[in-house]
Amino acid sequence: MKGLFSPRFIIISALVGLSSIGTAQADTIEKEKSYDFDNKVHYYQTKIDDSNYKLEIQSDDYKHFANQSMFLLRHAERLCRGNTFMLKVLEGVQEYERFPTKPRAYQPPLTVLLQCEEPEQ
Repeated sequence: MKGLFSPRFIIISALVGLSSIGTAQADTIEKEKSYDFDNKVHYYQTKIDDSNYKLEIQSDDYKHFANQSMFLLRHAERLCRGNTFMLKVLEGVQEYERFPTKPRAYQPPLTVLLQCEEPEQ
């Protein structure tokens, strides 16, 4: 090692500095757990910024999926204050069977990204 200014030392110092910046930024986003009494839905809401949210609706039973979907649309409309919005489904869409003949396998939560569009001036 040639001293404090060796290339390895500089690279390691830069990586440590950059990794601490990313950690501080990640801590500012907070996941909030809530319950909607009208649709009887448990969900997590993460505000990414003023017009972007991540919603995670907890799956509980097969019949309840229609309520979860309706809640998602109404809640998105409320969060975006009536403005146009876009939903991107990440996972958790259930298949529809009128009369399931076997126990339903575990379904992941219905997870979506919500992007609110800015109103036109």
